Amino acid sequence: MKFRWVFLLVLFVSACRPSVYRSMAGPLAVFDFPEPPQQQIQWDAPTNFTSSEFESATKTLFEQGLADPRGCDYREIEIQVGDVWRGEVGKIKTHGWVLPNSSNSNQTFAVCWDGLIYPLVSAGAQTNLQSDMDLLISNVSTNSSRMNMALYDRAIPEKMSVAKDSILPIKACLLLRLGENDLAAKVCNACNASLENARGQEQSKDPYLMLAGDWAWSLFDRAICAHMRGDVPLALVSARKLAEIQPKIEAEATKRGFSHSQSHGYGMQKPKEQPLLPFLDQLPQLLADLERRAREPKQKNVIEIGLTNFPNQSKRVAALIQDLDLVNARQWGQPGGVSLSSDPIVSALIQEGDPAVEPLLDCMENDTRFTCSVSFWRDFFRDRHVLSVSNAVQSALQQILHAQFQNAAGIRTYWKQNKGVKLEDRWYATLKNDEVGADRWGEAAANITQPENVTGVPGMGYSRINPMPTNAPVHMRGELLRNKTNPSVSELMARRALETASTRQSYNLFPLHAACEIGLHLAAWDIRASAPTAKQLVDFCRTAMESSDQRSSWTVQRLGSFIGKLTLVRIQAGDTDALEDYAVWLKTMTPEMLESYLPDGLEPLSKFPNKKAIQTVADGLFNDPASPWSKLPWKQTGGFNPVESDLIKAPAFRKLLLRELDNLEVAGTMQYFAPNNVSYNLKDFGGGSRGFPWPEGENPAVGTKVEIRHCDWIAWSLSNAKRIPFFNPFEPVEKRDEAIKNAKAWIEKPE
Repeated sequence: MKFRWVFLLVLFVSACRPSVYRSMAGPLAVFDFPEPPQQQIQWDAPTNFTSSEFESATKTLFEQGLADPRGCDYREIEIQVGDVWRGEVGKIKTHGWVLPNSSNSNQTFAVCWDGLIYPLVSAGAQTNLQSDMDLLISNVSTNSSRMNMALYDRAIPEKMSVAKDSILPIKACLLLRLGENDLAAKVCNACNASLENARGQEQSKDPYLMLAGDWAWSLFDRAICAHMRGDVPLALVSARKLAEIQPKIEAEATKRGFSHSQSHGYGMQKPKEQPLLPFLDQLPQLLADLERRAREPKQKNVIEIGLTNFPNQSKRVAALIQDLDLVNARQWGQPGGVSLSSDPIVSALIQEGDPAVEPLLDCMENDTRFTCSVSFWRDFFRDRHVLSVSNAVQSALQQILHAQFQNAAGIRTYWKQNKGVKLEDRWYATLKNDEVGADRWGEAAANITQPENVTGVPGMGYSRINPMPTNAPVHMRGELLRNKTNPSVSELMARRALETASTRQSYNLFPLHAACEIGLHLAAWDIRASAPTAKQLVDFCRTAMESSDQRSSWTVQRLGSFIGKLTLVRIQAGDTDALEDYAVWLKTMTPEMLESYLPDGLEPLSKFPNKKAIQTVADGLFNDPASPWSKLPWKQTGGFNPVESDLIKAPAFRKLLLRELDNLEVAGTMQYFAPNNVSYNLKDFGGGSRGFPWPEGENPAVGTKVEIRHCDWIAWSLSNAKRIPFFNPFEPVEKRDEAIKNAKAWIEKPE
């Protein structure tokens, strides 16, 4: 059966943005995508190949439509590729099999190393396949990290999947199809070795699902990236092909005995069978959206035309909503998120304010379109989620209303209650409302105390600090509410904090977390009025930590962060008992009981190291041999290195550092793995890497690896914190010892 492929009449537009296609009139014209000349010609699989299972899988994949390189010239080529961070990478050069030009087309195409057909930006001279593969195989031992990233259900980036020098199993399929059996066997062996090293466990004897998964991923990745940059034709080509081959892959894999995993059942939901290619769960919706875009290209978007050309607000809002499918905000980190409100179209809708709420709600409830924004957990996992227009609308509404919502129904209820009410008065009314609960109380308190130069809904994770004139005072957004009385804002925050704290249960500490957050907002609003509430919240936290049987849980450990913060509030408010209470609590703690919340939990100790109560408890923690705090590094600190912190201001901690600088036991290893980059692995602290400018002339050769002692680790950490001159852990031991001697002399000096 001949596969039908489609492409734009122009066939390829390099790195175009959504507005390029929007300027076209009428539906997008498409042609058949060319088929390789020998795609349908019989192939006699080798009978003596190293793996009959691999040969069988290869034969099936080409029958299902993997692009056939036979009958094409292997040449230098240039193509357009993308990535999930930007949508586009640009033009890259690689090698591939160039298809003969058809008589009715000026566009050239090639089969690339991922088994896909690409339109070419340019085609160059013929090149040597044998030389490419010889170089690839010879580099296997020095390119292992790249190999492992390209295997095992990894999200292989497009620029790697089409590269001639990446180790990918699909390469062996193409070589086998070309009759290059020896080269195919070498690539197979290199991939198998990499698989074993990466996982350390026995692999499935049948490679079909792995190969089919890589092929489907390459198509999906290309579709996603093309969609992100507005290349509707290329995205549509890829999505249509995926829709064609997905059921074939599922059926073939099931026939070969691959089992489906079961989803987790939640609540009343029963576990159900998962597809073998779960990353394609949005494919039907994405394909439908791309078909719509091909049918309905529009004129320039409203931002390009200019908002001033829409003087009527209702028409301006309608035009902005119509263009929401062009939203192309990008993810900002991993794990991270997409700040849809930063997109110009969404931002313009937010600026429209309350008049945009009703039309946005109608859109959120009825619009099924996608945006051009994509979210993901990690870029190397096969996990991509195209965000919908409804997602963009929800982001806009939350920014307009300064509140978070789960769905449109929640927004409608809130809007019905607050329509026509001034924003600050909504917050005050929310604090007064006994029925709304802790989440809304906390949200209102956060909004009231948010600095006026900060944009973003508190708690959503996306905010921006706008520059203010030098020395200009920064007010809170709720300043107008200071004249409210009977009750005042301070009284309401105090009441809601304690009411919320009293609802906490031993198995659910989230209400106590919320109560502490409200207490901190109260301190920001009215520090003097906050002391009694802060003290009661500290007592709540201490009791919860002491009574919990799950002290390793982060929900318990976080209470230590609040105790540290609220102690500082009490001190600032003039509570003379605050440090005594804190010292009594800290004496009962271990590093593991605070873990990643150590910096906050220990901050009062760092800020008031010379207070008697602090000196007493610090001496017991850091200098009692039986104390878990008396040896470094502390275990399970969430990456917090106390040597680099302000704990050094405490005399008792300095004594601990002096002891550790005498400790000659081996602590682990360190490697200078790249210019200005060090990796380390400590027995008790874990591993990591660090990059920083290395002093000229002192850097070791890349790849240098040394054992480091406890004293080396301490000195290196002090050096990183700029407490002592640069310490080079790769120097000979004699030079390290001299530097450590100087470090001890510095630490012994009184503050």
